[in-house]
Amino acid sequence: MNNTVAANGSKSFVKKNSSLILCIILIVILFVMGNAITGGQFASVGSTVKFAALIAIFGLGQMLIICTGGDIDLSVGYTATLVSCVTAGMMDGSNMNIWKAILFALMVGVVVGLVNGFMTIYARIPSLVVTLAMSQILQGIVDIYSAGASIGGEPSPCLKWLAGQQTGPIPNIGFLLAIMTVAVMWLLYKTKLSSLYVATGANPRTAHLSGVKVNFIRMSSFVVCSIIAAMMGLILLGNLGMAFKDMASTYVMPSIAAVVIGGVSIKGGQRNYIGVILGAIVLQTLTNLFVALGYGDSGKYLGSGIILLLMLIVYVREKTSR
Repeated sequence: MNNTVAANGSKSFVKKNSSLILCIILIVILFVMGNAITGGQFASVGSTVKFAALIAIFGLGQMLIICTGGDIDLSVGYTATLVSCVTAGMMDGSNMNIWKAILFALMVGVVVGLVNGFMTIYARIPSLVVTLAMSQILQGIVDIYSAGASIGGEPSPCLKWLAGQQTGPIPNIGFLLAIMTVAVMWLLYKTKLSSLYVATGANPRTAHLSGVKVNFIRMSSFVVCSIIAAMMGLILLGNLGMAFKDMASTYVMPSIAAVVIGGVSIKGGQRNYIGVILGAIVLQTLTNLFVALGYGDSGKYLGSGIILLLMLIVYVREKTSR
C-alpha cells in the first residue's frame, strides 16, 4: 500500500511540475548537443545564466499581466531602451546622479504602465494592439532624442558593477535575479495580492462578484510590468556599458516565450516564476546552440521570428477561446 501511495505521489508531482521537468530535460539536451558540436567549448553555465537572467526579469513583468488577464506587453523593449538612452547621459559615468536615473526610470514605468492599462482595460482595446502602438511611440521618442546620432554618456561605476561584473564564478546579475525571484515568490505566494492576481486572471467575473477590484488588480500588473521594464533599462545599460537604439527590442518575444515555455497559460490565472526562469535558460541555451552552429545573429533573428509567429498564433487562439 505504501508503494502505491508513493507511486501516486510521484505521478502527481510529475504531472504538477511537467513543464519544469521538461525545461530541465531540454536544457540538459541542448548543453550536451552544444558541447558535442563545439568539442567542449560550448557557452559556460555562468554566461548562459547571465543572459538568461535578462530574459527572465523581463519575463517576470510579462507573467504578471498574463496571470491577471491573459494580456501581453510588446512595449517593454522600448520602455527599457528609452530609459537606457536618457539615463546614460544623465549619469555620464558618475555615481552622483544615479538616484535621478532611478527616479526617471520609475516615472517612465508608471506612465507607460498606466497608459497601457487604461487603454486595455477601460477603452477595451486588445493589449496586443495597445502595447504595439506604445512601442512605436517610444521608438519615435528614442529616435527624436538621439537625433539620428549615437547615444552619449555611460552608466555609473556602481551600475556597471551591479549589472556587468561578477563575484567569483557567478555574474552579479544572477544574484539580482535571485533577489527578485525571492521577492516575487513572496508577492505571488505569501501576500493577499497573490490570490487576487490568480482569481482575477482565472475568472474576472467571479472575482468581481466576490468583491475583488478587478480593474485595479489588472492595472497594477501593467504598471509593475512597465516599471520592471524601465528598471531593466538601467540594468542593460550597466551590463553593456553604453546605450544605443533598439538595445532592448530583442528581449520582447523571448520574455513572453519564457513565460509560456515555463508552463504559464496565456489564458491567465496561473503563476510560475521558477518556470519562467527555466524557460529563459532554455531560450538562451538554444541561442547559444545557434551561435555554435555558425548562424550567429541570423539564427537569433530567425528564432525570434519563429517565436513571434508562434506566440501570436497561441495568443489569438487562446484569447478567442476564453
